[in-house]
Amino acid sequence: MILVDTSIIVAWLDKSHEDHDRCEESLFHWAGEDQLAISSVTYAELAAGGRTREAVDEDLQIFQRVDLDFEAAWRAGMAFGRYYPGKKEEKPVLPDFLIRAQAAALGCRHLTNDRRRLRSFPEVEFLFPESA
Repeated sequence: MILVDTSIIVAWLDKSHEDHDRCEESLFHWAGEDQLAISSVTYAELAAGGRTREAVDEDLQIFQRVDLDFEAAWRAGMAFGRYYPGKKEEKPVLPDFLIRAQAAALGCRHLTNDRRRLRSFPEVEFLFPESA
């Protein structure tokens, strides 16, 4: 299973996004290799973006859905706490850590556009659109 990051989904859904073509090609490539999945965190992020539930459900019907569990939530909180103990740089957002921790807890690969803070999850194999 490959857990697909929200950054990939957003670019794929938005045909005017600068990364749309790369992300679409990447999704087709990786779907030929393994089952693609989305996190319940991605579902929440898309809801926050103002789309209707029906539209999101229709767009994501091809993906396996994975609920965030307590193991992944714990890993995310620990990594977030280690990474951001009051640093003055750009504050990271917890959803990024939640999805990556979910990939770690599930032992699956993670397809993302976001190269920030990868070292927080050394056990995760990160995939990027250009690696397809």
